[in-house]
Amino acid sequence: MRLTGPGSGLTGRQLPWAIIPTAGRGARLRPATDAIPKVLLPVGLRPMIDWAIDEALNAGVGAIAVIVAPDQPQVTAYVEARRSAPAWPGEVELHFVEQPRPAGLGDALIRCRPWTGEDSFGVVVPDNWFDAPCAPVGQVAEAHFRTGMNAVGLIEVGPESASLLGNVGEVELEAIDDRDFRITRLGDKSAGTFTIEGPEPVLRGCARYALGPAFYDALEATGPPPEGEWDDVLAFQRLVAGDGLVGHKLEGRHFDVGQEGGYLAAMSYLFERDIIGNGA
Repeated sequence: MRLTGPGSGLTGRQLPWAIIPTAGRGARLRPATDAIPKVLLPVGLRPMIDWAIDEALNAGVGAIAVIVAPDQPQVTAYVEARRSAPAWPGEVELHFVEQPRPAGLGDALIRCRPWTGEDSFGVVVPDNWFDAPCAPVGQVAEAHFRTGMNAVGLIEVGPESASLLGNVGEVELEAIDDRDFRITRLGDKSAGTFTIEGPEPVLRGCARYALGPAFYDALEATGPPPEGEWDDVLAFQRLVAGDGLVGHKLEGRHFDVGQEGGYLAAMSYLFERDIIGNGA
């Protein structure tokens, strides 16, 4: 593993950094996650974390920061083994950032500020899985660089699939063009599953971000809370009310594999795509 100082200073339309959080406990997938860390659960024949690493590499990032829990050494070992494989691009740096306890995504991301510095960075949350023609985090990065604003991915959700998603990501939008939208309101994160009123599909935010250092400022201004997890939603809501937040409609199929319905739906989709679709 090659380690360098904070803030690589890489420039261009490709992201200098990708952050991959792995320290969550996966409560929505118990009892499976009582025996194995959530990000090592297979989606198809590959662990969630493997898909996330591929997405970051396919987006052309210069460095990857993997946020790990000290009591989940299997995750660190898996990522180290992946980095040691011949297919790992030698120019891509790998860093491990420790999150001592599962205190929320906001707590996880703020720990990466000393590394990413003033660079832009993407966030690839492994329990959001995509089958897409190109890396979703790279698609969001294009909107980030094009508009100069912090950006999140948007997915289209119909009433028939809403219950397969966690209850977060509700947005109100103003169109910029056919795929970019200014987010004018971002709903709170709540328990349960996503709901849609009416028969028409809606756009919803998902856990693919391309961000600048202003996001860290928003995080620090809104957290950590006196008790409970430090989530990232309040920081995004602060950006909506201030500097602005853009949403980019992603190409590809999305599944929330961090909860039971979405996980099983992804496995069924892959079976149909790879087994039935190949005539086996």
